[in-house]
Amino acid sequence: MYEWISAHKDVLQTLASVGSFMIWLIYAQLLYFGFRRQRRPRLIINRGKRKNLDALCVISNMSAEPIYLQHIMMTLETSEGDWTLDVSDHEADLDDDEDQQEAGHNASHCTHQGPLDSGGFVHIGSFNALKERITTIADIDESRDGLVFKAVCVRVIGTYCSENLPIGAERRFVFHQSENSCTLVPETWDTLQFSTRRQRRALKADIKRIHERQAQGEGEKAEKEDREQ
Repeated sequence: MYEWISAHKDVLQTLASVGSFMIWLIYAQLLYFGFRRQRRPRLIINRGKRKNLDALCVISNMSAEPIYLQHIMMTLETSEGDWTLDVSDHEADLDDDEDQQEAGHNASHCTHQGPLDSGGFVHIGSFNALKERITTIADIDESRDGLVFKAVCVRVIGTYCSENLPIGAERRFVFHQSENSCTLVPETWDTLQFSTRRQRRALKADIKRIHERQAQGEGEKAEKEDREQ
């Protein structure tokens, strides 16, 4: 045995070197994948408390670091077009000085914008209340014949750590109308994450468009989008 090892020691040393290199390569990949997973932002959009339109729209931060929620866009899809509104702020009008003072102590009373801690969640109200908010601002007559509400799509835009480009998440909920109630069903089992550079550049363009509308005094105005079916 010793003579065989001595005769093939060069081959054995080469194999040992290759084996060690493969082990370190696998270990480095595991470290990289673990680091990338910890650095990857992840937002979850779901319904809570109920399954119908009275369900709460819940946003959870499953990232390793806090995420600053900047914009929450909700799109109401109907048979006559889609309407999009920024619902990151509450409807309440804070013209009263006392309300302004109270809001200064607790900003969550007037806006959903702000940092969301890792593992934390926030609800932005019921889907029905958000739907009625869009129909009121867009002046949609819900009793009009032929009008069908198809779905709602919630998109969250935020900032993660010190990264230069925004991050985002989106989930669509479909209306399933029955005789006595309307059930809200998620179209996909998970929330769509906007994490690629191309998607995040598109989010940056969306933020710029939102700010331009706000500069024109159209911040609380539903924007109509006619999508190709």
